[in-house]
Amino acid sequence: MQHHIIKSLAVLALGAMLLTNLAQAQASYDFQAVTPQGDTLLYNITDSAAHHVSVRGDAWSYNTHYIHYNADLVLPDSVEHEGVRYAVTEVAEEAFQSHLEIETITVPDGVMVIGNKAFSLVPYHGSATGSPWGANTINGYEENSLFYLDNSKTRLTASRHITSAVVPATVRVIGTRAFYYRSSLASVTLPEGLDTIGNQAFGVCDGLEGITIPSTVKHIYSAFRPTATVTIDDAAATIGNGAFYYSNMKKIELGSRVTFIDNGAFSSCTNLDSVIVPNSVQYIGRMAFCYNYSGSIKKIRLPEGLDTIRYQTFFGCTGLEEVNIPSSVVYIDTAAFHECWELTKLTLPAGLTHIGEAAFFQCRNIDTLVSLAPEPPVAFANTFIQMNSNLTLIVPCHSDSLYAAALYWSQFHNIQADCGAGIDGVEEDGISIYTLGGRIIVEGAEGESVRIYDITGRSVRNEALPTGVYIVKVGDRPARKIVVMK
Repeated sequence: MQHHIIKSLAVLALGAMLLTNLAQAQASYDFQAVTPQGDTLLYNITDSAAHHVSVRGDAWSYNTHYIHYNADLVLPDSVEHEGVRYAVTEVAEEAFQSHLEIETITVPDGVMVIGNKAFSLVPYHGSATGSPWGANTINGYEENSLFYLDNSKTRLTASRHITSAVVPATVRVIGTRAFYYRSSLASVTLPEGLDTIGNQAFGVCDGLEGITIPSTVKHIYSAFRPTATVTIDDAAATIGNGAFYYSNMKKIELGSRVTFIDNGAFSSCTNLDSVIVPNSVQYIGRMAFCYNYSGSIKKIRLPEGLDTIRYQTFFGCTGLEEVNIPSSVVYIDTAAFHECWELTKLTLPAGLTHIGEAAFFQCRNIDTLVSLAPEPPVAFANTFIQMNSNLTLIVPCHSDSLYAAALYWSQFHNIQADCGAGIDGVEEDGISIYTLGGRIIVEGAEGESVRIYDITGRSVRNEALPTGVYIVKVGDRPARKIVVMK
C-alpha cells in the first residue's frame, strides 16, 4: 500500500510540475487576444512608448499544441489591450512552427520583422539562430523557408509549389535561403527599401523568369545559384562572393552605384553574353567571370580606375572576343586570361608593370598584341605559353630593342615599334602627342583632363581608333592638337 501511495504522490508531483511548466510557458507573453476570426493569439510588448507588439501562437511544445488555429489564419494589424491600441510590427521567432493545421497565414503590411522559423511546419530539436527574413536555421542547416503564395502581399506558405512571390514593402533583409530550391517560382517582386539579399536567397530557383534588384539594395551575397534567366536593371553597392554563380541569366546591367564585385560573382554563368562594368567599380575579385566554357560571353568592358585584374578573372571565357584593359591597370595576375581562345587583339596599358604566370595561357588566336608600356612588364616563363609566337607585338617608339632583349618577351619574333604617323609626334608646351596601337598617347599632361574628338566634334573613346583626323584637347589650354591616325 505504501508503495502505491509513493507512486501516486510521484505521479501527482510530476503532474504538478508539468502544469507549472505549462503555466510558466503560457505566461511568457504580455497578453492574449481573440481575432475577429476567433483565433487566440499571444502578444509581447516590444516598444511600450510606440505601442508596438510582436505576435505568436501557442508554442508550449514543439510537437503538442493546446491552441489550434483556423486553416487560414489572419494576423491583425493592431490589437487593443487595457484601453491601449498596439500596432503589430513583428512575428516572433518560431511563432507558429509545427502548427500543421495552418495552411496559409495573412500578415499585415506593417510587419517589419518575421522571426526565424516563424512559419516552419516541421518540428525540430536543437538551437535556432536566424535571419531577418525567411530562413530557418537548425544547428547551422536551413530548412522550410518562408514564401508568399500569391501577389496579395499577405498570404504566406511553406509550399514547394509556390509560383510567384511579392516581398512586403517593410522588409529590409531577405535572409539565407529564404526562397531556396523553389523550382516552380516564376516571378519575384522585391520592394524599394530592401537593403540586403542573403546567401542563396533564390538558389536553385530554376523557373525564375526575371528579377529586378531595387536601387536601395547595398549587398547581394551568394543569392542566385543557380537561377533561370535574370535581368539586373540596377544593382547593389556590393556584389558579394558568388552572388550570381552558376546563374542562367543572359544580361547584366550593373547600376552606377556598384563599387565592389567580389570573388566568383559571375562565375559559370553559361548564358551571359555581355557585361558592362560601370566606372564606379573599384574592385573586381578573383575568378569573377571565370568558367564561361559555353563561350557565351563575347564582350566585357572594364572600368577606368581598376588597378588589378586578379587571379583567373576571365579563366575559361572561351568565347571572349573583346575586352579592354583600362589605362589604370598596373598588375595582371596569374591565369587572368587563361583559355580566352577567341581574343584576336589585346592592348596592354602604359602603366602595366607585372603580368602573372599563365596569364595568357592558350590565347592562341591573338594575332596583334599592343603594349603601351615603354619598358617591358615583368613576365614569367609560362605567361605567354601556347600563344602564337609569330603574332605582331607593337610597342612604343624606341622600345623594340628593350622588348627584344627582355626575358620571355623575346620569344615573339615580330616586334614592331610604333613611332606614329601623319601630323603626329608634335611637342608643344611640354606636351607630346603621338599614336600607338590605335590609341592617341598624350605625355606631359599629368593631372590635366584629355579629351579626344573626331572631325565632327563628337567625343570618342581613345581605343581602336580608325583612320581619320582627331582633335585633342588638353585641360583648359586654348591650343588643340590635330592628329592623323593611319
